[in-house]
Amino acid sequence: MIPFKNKLLATLALTGLLIGGAARAELQLRANGSMVYDTATNLTWITDAGLGGLRTQADAMQWAASLSFGGFDDWRLPTVLPVNGVSLQFDYADDGSTDVGLNNAGRNSELGNLYYAGLGNSAAGLRNTGSFSGLADPRNAVGPVFWTGTAGEPGWGLAFFMGMGAQDQLATDTLGQAWAVRVGDVAAVPEPGSVMLLLAGLAAVAGIARRRSI
Repeated sequence: MIPFKNKLLATLALTGLLIGGAARAELQLRANGSMVYDTATNLTWITDAGLGGLRTQADAMQWAASLSFGGFDDWRLPTVLPVNGVSLQFDYADDGSTDVGLNNAGRNSELGNLYYAGLGNSAAGLRNTGSFSGLADPRNAVGPVFWTGTAGEPGWGLAFFMGMGAQDQLATDTLGQAWAVRVGDVAAVPEPGSVMLLLAGLAAVAGIARRRSI
């Protein structure tokens, strides 16, 4: 059994009693579909959420920090900042007013914001995975469970239960999923046809300018 602290979350989410949602941001594919850029948060995610595999929190943090992917080496685990702007609160809430529970849709929770605002899911459960792979686990309605790089109480770290949109503490020696994110956009790669059109347009402009100078 997964050692997370607020086991009531699983029951609430699976029964669909708590519904939440947020306006969807625009998620744009980058680097031939290997990354996804969130225009609202200025974060770039690796499209394959299962790339990092199952790891302890410390191992997940090390994996992300040492990752070189798509020409970038500034990857990290997603983070959680206090929703109250002061200190993390570990009491359960279903309205996103603390840092543990459901509906943590604010930008202070990078995974929560992606789940609720970016993908448009609710606390009734994961319905939309967008262009990402590895977000759903057909064998476990609660998971997969993704590590954040944020510490919880001693011996615990904050993690996000993707199957039900819950943020909770997970024992740091538990094997959770490692998923990497970075700040900033990745330049979109033009399609070959678009490149040819651009070059043809530049050549035409250059030709017109040349004739006018004669």
